[in-house]
Amino acid sequence: MLNFLKQSRRFVNSAEPVCIVLGNESCDLDSAVCAVTLAYHYQQQKVASSHTTRNFLPVLNIPRRDYALKTEVNYVFQQHAISDEHLTFRDDLQEDYLTRSEFILVDHHVSPFATRCLEVFDHRTFDEKAQLSNVCKLHIELVGSCATLIAEEVLKSMLTPEAKDTDTETLFTLLRSTIVLDTVNFSESANRATPKDFEMCAKLEELLSKLPNSKPLTERTKLFDALVAARADISSLTSMQLLRKDLKILSNGDDSVNIAIPGFPMLVQQFIEKPDAANAVKAFAEETNSAIVTLMGMLVENGTVQRDIGLIDFKCKELCQLIEKKLLQSTEPALCLQHYENCHFLNGSFYKMGNIKATRKHVLPLVKQLLDQTPK
Repeated sequence: MLNFLKQSRRFVNSAEPVCIVLGNESCDLDSAVCAVTLAYHYQQQKVASSHTTRNFLPVLNIPRRDYALKTEVNYVFQQHAISDEHLTFRDDLQEDYLTRSEFILVDHHVSPFATRCLEVFDHRTFDEKAQLSNVCKLHIELVGSCATLIAEEVLKSMLTPEAKDTDTETLFTLLRSTIVLDTVNFSESANRATPKDFEMCAKLEELLSKLPNSKPLTERTKLFDALVAARADISSLTSMQLLRKDLKILSNGDDSVNIAIPGFPMLVQQFIEKPDAANAVKAFAEETNSAIVTLMGMLVENGTVQRDIGLIDFKCKELCQLIEKKLLQSTEPALCLQHYENCHFLNGSFYKMGNIKATRKHVLPLVKQLLDQTPK
């Protein structure tokens, strides 16, 4: 696997026919692992069968500078000696190279490259607006992890599973780790796992145990806990990196107004106490051209969840006030906001969220509804 990634770097911006295996813009573990493992698998098939002249290049769909933000991806790849120098990122690729390349999309299927897409692996509901070509081969199924679909493809068409046991062990371990994390370790309460997730994970574990010189498998619960801890490890990140780590940006119809909604694995109240927080938020708002920055925090400590939220206006005071009012009055869901009276950070409004089950997914549509009503 490592040798493949090193060699694939020579395909970057080359004149050779290339098929880019592209993950989604979140670049979470599922997206990154699916891109790398599928590209590796297809390249191995190419070498063995010579059925295609194109090479396969895995691409992480983020700027190179943002790789440090993907702490769980770093953690998993580093366990297999894979560092950022072995990986290819979106901004490594020249525009003309992108326009003459073909694509396989993993963990998403709506893309500006849809018309040149040969194949899709995704675990979302199909979007009729995707504009995929008629020749595009679809593997779209509502499973817990896209890695489950990649594992299924690998296991049904792998030519010689035992040929390179170290590479095979890496391949299977990456897929297994991703499925365990994405399904919340097959938690019944999370309700993300499907029978196929169970089946593929069990099959990977069975094959891993049979590989020559195989190591004892890390028990699923320990594996899951380690991955969650790695995802939440923000100790090495700057305030600006924290703002970009888990970011959603909403725009109105003509993209004239942006609202940035960063999420933190810590409380907003903890973040704004950082010495450089104010300068970081102002620079972040300018960099993202955001009229409003809505900070959302979550802290899990000793089994207890706390959430809070902050709204900071930079260019649209009236819209910011409307959003604040809507969040306060929301009943579906009720956020149960409690005002922090003595918080004056950048003249924003800050609230503790009494309803800890309400997440950013619930807040986004409320904000988007008002944003869409903003005059163009």
